[in-house]
Amino acid sequence: MIRTDALIIGGGLAGLSAAMALKGRKKTFLAEREVRYGGLAATIRKGGFHFDYSGHLLHLRWPETTRLIMGALGANVRTLRRDARVFAHGRWTPYPFQANLAAMPPAVRSECVAGFLRALAAGGGAPGDGSETFDDWSRRVFGAGISRHFMLPYNAKLWQYPLDRLTTEWCAPFVPVPSPGDIIKGAYGPGASSIGYNAVFHYPRRGGIGALASALALKAGGTHLGIEVERVDLRARRARVRHFGEISFRRLINTAPLDEFVAMCADAPAEVRRAAARLRRNSVYVLNLGARGVRSDMHWGYFPGAAFPFYRAGIASNFSRRLAPDGQASFYIEIATDGRPLDLESAERACVKGLAACGLIRDSRQVTEKMWLKIPCAYVIYDADRARALPVIAGWLKERRARSIGRYGAWKYSFMEESVREGLEAGREILSGR
Repeated sequence: MIRTDALIIGGGLAGLSAAMALKGRKKTFLAEREVRYGGLAATIRKGGFHFDYSGHLLHLRWPETTRLIMGALGANVRTLRRDARVFAHGRWTPYPFQANLAAMPPAVRSECVAGFLRALAAGGGAPGDGSETFDDWSRRVFGAGISRHFMLPYNAKLWQYPLDRLTTEWCAPFVPVPSPGDIIKGAYGPGASSIGYNAVFHYPRRGGIGALASALALKAGGTHLGIEVERVDLRARRARVRHFGEISFRRLINTAPLDEFVAMCADAPAEVRRAAARLRRNSVYVLNLGARGVRSDMHWGYFPGAAFPFYRAGIASNFSRRLAPDGQASFYIEIATDGRPLDLESAERACVKGLAACGLIRDSRQVTEKMWLKIPCAYVIYDADRARALPVIAGWLKERRARSIGRYGAWKYSFMEESVREGLEAGREILSGR
């Protein structure tokens, strides 16, 4: 039987960072079921293109993780200023919509400004803390007009969950709340396009976002690709791993989706299983397209309108020209579902039609390559059930001296740097004996 100090489930950014923290100090066994590192922060090559699993960009805010990530990438990194836009009412406006209303038709702009002023007079508000639903929070903070023309239709497409049940703990920093002055200024003149946590971002020059995971893997120890943890017993401190059999461990770090991890734990009590069953998620299908003759410099755009099946579409080759062959561009187009399968053939036609409708391409004859990628667990749903379930599961894991981290292990909406940070913290907790 293999014995290890730390068993790490998942070779994404959180798992690799934990393995980096433990390398040379504790015996580590990292199990990644795919044949590549990175989890969803991975890149697939096809027909001369590098296609990511959706738009994965680096937003750095903490000194230690910034040094680690930038050091791992070295010269293989670009720093870019965001060019994000919103397509609404047949025209483009800079993101965020709420601070760039001047491009909207006069009636829409007036409705949005009047609604915001009424909301402001009634008290306004700050990012949500979970005490109200997203529907109520949006109307309270932004007013009826901005909510109707962007906030509610866009988030309904993204989350695929009733907005009168979706809670708001996730909103900060992901939903910009401009000052009243910025909203009014942006309604009648040049708006503030640099508002938000992702106004500046970083991206590899070569290899797509998967280059980051590959760079971190070189600094990690005890990693194994193409193997899957099938069963865990936290009480007995044993796991069954495909191709390896039984493994004995002292500590465990999980980065797989929390509900799936609980399902594989043989010793999980009934109350923990019931809690995990209350966790909800959506799925996202990503259509990656290669196309000739694309002229836009935009990085990505948001699409609140019902005429578009996708909620977001980006031009990845504007992050790095090396993602596409010379003379071509690569798109990523995101469609969310509540878990039900998507008719890929009809969705592809609708996506190409949508790109033409907003002017990003002229017609389907420009398309040279395509690849669908599915993210079964994309956005975890914030609702009252999640708020009740997580403390139950976390309490049990703490008793068993196990950690569940990362976007899906911790069951939250987060960004890549946060996963790296949590991996380092989990590794240090093991080193300290906590």
